[in-house]
Amino acid sequence: MSTSFLDKVVNAIENREIKAYYQPQYDASTGKIVSAEALVRWVKPNGEIISPDKFIPKLEKTDDINILDWYMAEEACRTIHEMGDKAVPIAVNFSRWHVKEKDFYRKLQAILTTYKVKPEMFEVEITESALAVEDLKSIEEWARNIADTGVKIAIDDFGAGFTSLQFVKNMPVSFLKVDKAFLEDNCQDERGRGTLETVFFFARRLSLKTIAEGVETMEQLKFLQNMDCDRVQGYLFSRPLKKEDFLVLAMIDNAPMVDDDDFLKKQGTFSTHSLLLRAMKTEYDMIMFGNLYKNSYYMMYQNPEIFFDAPTAGVIDDMTHNALAICVGESYKVYEENLTRPALLKAYNNGKTRVEVVVEHNVAGVPQKFRTIIHLMKHPHKEDVLMIGFSRKVEE
Repeated sequence: MSTSFLDKVVNAIENREIKAYYQPQYDASTGKIVSAEALVRWVKPNGEIISPDKFIPKLEKTDDINILDWYMAEEACRTIHEMGDKAVPIAVNFSRWHVKEKDFYRKLQAILTTYKVKPEMFEVEITESALAVEDLKSIEEWARNIADTGVKIAIDDFGAGFTSLQFVKNMPVSFLKVDKAFLEDNCQDERGRGTLETVFFFARRLSLKTIAEGVETMEQLKFLQNMDCDRVQGYLFSRPLKKEDFLVLAMIDNAPMVDDDDFLKKQGTFSTHSLLLRAMKTEYDMIMFGNLYKNSYYMMYQNPEIFFDAPTAGVIDDMTHNALAICVGESYKVYEENLTRPALLKAYNNGKTRVEVVVEHNVAGVPQKFRTIIHLMKHPHKEDVLMIGFSRKVEE
């Protein structure tokens, strides 16, 4: 990038032509503003607005982009400070070059201190594709230093790049911001919906909050609500706003934009599933999902007060071997004839969809009877046979 172009950007910053616009982010269930993203705009003296895609890519070729990023961070902190007790967290985009920037987190702390902004009111956004080109160890160290200050981190455009699951697992990330490209077909494509469902399930399993950008239709909103998406932003709610307009919207006119008169209506697919699972936990000591064809299982729940000695996930035959080893008396034969993988496949092939038996196990040296119920069903898209098992202790 030419020095002359950088000079133009710096001059624009000094002349206050570079502005921070704010796009509100709404709670997907209630429709209330809960946060915002700071977006850069270059507004010429004649009122002409230069789109970010006209100048950001040039700056991102080198670490010159850092000048603009820090300016935006300061603008966001100034806005948060001005909002006082009505403030909502504001997210600022940072380029990949900051990963190599020495004392990044100290510089960030200094800005927060200057404007008396609490760390939890500021969020750092960095794109997934930007992270993918950096050294994994360096990124993790950079992120942990930020997290240690109390500032939350969001991975932007999640799903657009090739970030590994291991990478996300190790990063102290608070938010996954779903790439808006997933919503472009208005959630009508089955494969697209399946991809989105996987992203949201993945986020839930890692206890990460989710943000969907580019929400433009009610169909998209309803789908995202069913996926338990936490925050949404897009033209359905609001375009990026000038600072003064955002302040009015967030501080004065923050009325709900989604009906929330019914608690259950607000619960998305994963919320209702969580409630259902919670209820089943009160009835059963063990809940397990398995694929009989693939010889694999996942333990959805184990009562911590009853020691089953079963790994969270693994091979069904291995689990069966361990279960048979602690069967008491005639229960060995009952288990072998009804609950082993060959026995369950035979039952399914004979038209059975439910198997129920009572077996006695030696649990931690104490004989205990358990009633086990296995539901058998075909995979909706494959030839695999699935099982969902429930076991509970039989009180004498």
